[in-house]
Amino acid sequence: MLMEKLKVLHVDFAGCEGCNVSIIRAYPKLMKDIELDISYLRDGPPKYDEYDVALITGGACMNEPRVLEELKEIREKARVVVAFGSCAALGGILRFARGGQEPRPDHRNFQPINSVIPVDYSIPGCPPTPQMLQSFFKFFMAGNESRLRLFKVTAGLKKLSGFDLIDDVVLTGLCIGCGACELSCPTGAIKLVDKRPTLIQERCIRCGTCYIRCPRASQLMCLGGEKP
Repeated sequence: MLMEKLKVLHVDFAGCEGCNVSIIRAYPKLMKDIELDISYLRDGPPKYDEYDVALITGGACMNEPRVLEELKEIREKARVVVAFGSCAALGGILRFARGGQEPRPDHRNFQPINSVIPVDYSIPGCPPTPQMLQSFFKFFMAGNESRLRLFKVTAGLKKLSGFDLIDDVVLTGLCIGCGACELSCPTGAIKLVDKRPTLIQERCIRCGTCYIRCPRASQLMCLGGEKP
């Protein structure tokens, strides 16, 4: 018996479009399992009244009532909400947005979407790779919650950065010097010096990628050492 495709809605808010490109790149290998309703591929409003999954990219501008209302509508339409990319999941580089210019977001006004609505899974990354989204849907459709636990735990966080990696893993002596943090950092903010990660603070965009890719940090989170 043929299984019905998942109805997946993609909605983008503020961001650089890198996450959207990643989703489009992932889609060819997902087409047989999901029907992606993405604004870039249609004219007019969303196709359905209800969806199995909503993928949200970009952060929420808290002084934009339209954005806040749209997020609440999405939550009502979707059985599962996924924050895809660091801006949606953790605030990311949008936390550096400053006020005083049009369209006039106030300083520190961009927040992760879990500041507005409950989120089921968050997939940080700047942007996450297409392969990460493909893996997410593979385990989601298989009902393999143990493989999705890291994304489930991250859905409850509102920030994560290289600073947290240094505090939680490096300074506590848990670092094994594998270099995953350095390899995953999109801005070169993490450097290994004598097998010990150091942070170039002004380069950290608070995307949380290093923390998620660190085997010790991700293990801590999955075992219950959740950050407040």
